[in-house]
Amino acid sequence: MSNELISVIVPVYNGERFLADCLRSVLAQCHEELELIVVDDGSTDSTPAIIEDFAMADDRVVRLLADHGGASRARNAALDVARGEWIMFVDADDEILSPCLLAAVAGVDCSGVDVVTFETTGDSLALAEARDRALVPRHRCTSERSMGNRPRRVLDPDYLVPRIVDESLNTVWNKAYRRRTVVRSGARFPAGISLGEDLLFNLAVARGAVSAVHLPLLGYYYRQDNSSSVTLQFHLGKHDELMSVNDALQGFAAELGSARLRAAAGYIRAKNAVSSTKDLHHRKCPLALRQKLTTARRYRESAPHVSVNGLGTVQQTFGTAYNLVGHRALFALTWLLAAQVRRARTTVRSD
Repeated sequence: MSNELISVIVPVYNGERFLADCLRSVLAQCHEELELIVVDDGSTDSTPAIIEDFAMADDRVVRLLADHGGASRARNAALDVARGEWIMFVDADDEILSPCLLAAVAGVDCSGVDVVTFETTGDSLALAEARDRALVPRHRCTSERSMGNRPRRVLDPDYLVPRIVDESLNTVWNKAYRRRTVVRSGARFPAGISLGEDLLFNLAVARGAVSAVHLPLLGYYYRQDNSSSVTLQFHLGKHDELMSVNDALQGFAAELGSARLRAAAGYIRAKNAVSSTKDLHHRKCPLALRQKLTTARRYRESAPHVSVNGLGTVQQTFGTAYNLVGHRALFALTWLLAAQVRRARTTVRSD
């Protein structure tokens, strides 16, 4: 087993509900050469006490204090002190599933690999399996499971396009990064952005990376039922942030000169316009109906046309449908979708 040090970074603000489970899942890894950097971003609940208890019990826990500047600044502060060969990020309401994930990352035997990806799930049954130590085959520490696929060139459109389309490039918690690659690329999380900061970090890393490998290991559980998550809250400035991030993605595609990458970025832009329009039906949206329709028109005009040549059937179907509807039809369709989601949530709560 490789003895490479791995730095795991956990930013947290008022995370008392899930933090202890998160930290336990990291410290339970069979790869013991790790530093767990927990950044308390000015919490006002029992989060500081939880971190202190873990730090006193295990000297691998490094505690940093921040002044509630947001997750991006908290992660950047941790990057400044991280010493590991590899850097990983875990959200404070999530958990590492496989106890062998860090060992598998450290065991990647190609020194030229800059990024390691692995499988993730939001299925709570998978979390129950891991907690019960029911090491089903997808969790086991065997060389067959730990071995990744052959390295892929990061800046190859064949590698990037599927990850843009399925939005797995939008997250950092499903990846491990070679620290020297992060340093070489100068990648940092942009402060002041609450949606899309992970994608911007990944684009910066990609510019400085050469190759990546995927581990066929179910390594990470991301929680979908945390109502305090930024992605589940109403955010009136969401659309402008998403468009700004998409501008960066389109610029990245232009740098590489790939029509497929530009098409993938355009597809995501249209999906963001739909998502933002759907948010206008959120119960906390303060706009009057006339204002909502005006805003829906602006959202629709921000992504006027989808060109999906070279993308898959699903993206082509979406693009064709999107190109046929105007802002009023899109507003009505997203109202139906939002109502359906509300009914589903009400049914789940009543059960």
